[in-house]
Amino acid sequence: MKTKLFDQEIRGGNQFHLSGSAKLAVAVALSLTMFVEGLAAQGIFGRISGTVTDSQGGAVAGAKISIVNEDTKLARATTTDANGYYVASDLPVGSYSVTAEQAGFKSVKSTGNDLVAGARLTVALTLPVGDVFQKVEVVAVAESVNTTSGELARTIDSNEVKDVALNGRNYMQLLSLIPGVAIQTDDELNLTTSLATNNQSVNGNRNDSNSLSVDGGFNLDSGSNSSQVNNVGIDFIREVAVKSSNFSAEYGRNSGASVNVVTRSGGNSFHGALFEFIRNDVLDARDPTPGAVKGPLRFNDFGWDFGGPIKRGKLFFFGGQEWNLAHYLRCPPRSSSTCPASQLSRLPTTTYPR
Repeated sequence: MKTKLFDQEIRGGNQFHLSGSAKLAVAVALSLTMFVEGLAAQGIFGRISGTVTDSQGGAVAGAKISIVNEDTKLARATTTDANGYYVASDLPVGSYSVTAEQAGFKSVKSTGNDLVAGARLTVALTLPVGDVFQKVEVVAVAESVNTTSGELARTIDSNEVKDVALNGRNYMQLLSLIPGVAIQTDDELNLTTSLATNNQSVNGNRNDSNSLSVDGGFNLDSGSNSSQVNNVGIDFIREVAVKSSNFSAEYGRNSGASVNVVTRSGGNSFHGALFEFIRNDVLDARDPTPGAVKGPLRFNDFGWDFGGPIKRGKLFFFGGQEWNLAHYLRCPPRSSSTCPASQLSRLPTTTYPR
């Protein structure tokens, strides 16, 4: 049985009409194209580029470039062009080593190049004259300067995510580390026990004008710019990339900042953890503010995570689960003296799995 895809008729010109099966095929193709382009535009990967020169500053053409993820051993190979330039795009976030080799020169390896989401990292290498089996290793220790775009951005890396004391255990609190961010509420636990995203303002914009994404996927309730879909736990985050001003149109939709959460992934070895974070009013100091009331507080945040290789150097997995138990006053401690009596007597207990 043959399927008729096109019907043609002439009415003052050529017009083509798609049959039902053809319309379905075109719709699927367009949907897949938009989906792939949408993921690429969100900047969940990064790019490493640079030039390879000799000791006199001349371009080294045809040099072999090897780019390796130091955690997963994912490798990418390329060569320099006639101008000594190379580029490797769509690289997953992580720490990379870049090696350049060419006959008549010593090989040079640059390690510790930290690539964050949406970054355009420049790694320039200089090859000294010598035998290719002689190696020179350069360790990148200073923070690289973005010389390819004029955006104002900051990436909160995994060390800051883990080490910064967050009393609400919510990644939205990390925005307070960014210049130009104003916190607009004292009740930080409201960030954790709800899906609210409107507790801070970036560069004077409305508090509901920020665009949130997780691994490049849109993370806002389409019916409300003040609610997120997935409140990712702190222990599952690798980094938080915040673009506050002058960023590319690909991060558009909202007039405020673009906040992209990059989740953790597995590596070549198995790692897991059990965790619990506790807050209790018994451990809290008294508030010296006159008339302040020290209300009851019971907050437990606990869970697990586990990750590792499925095929070493090729395929990895990571998973986890988190629960929150909250038993506290609705009003923030510093304003509890002005709370109505009904609020002071209400002690809700809520469980929020993630």
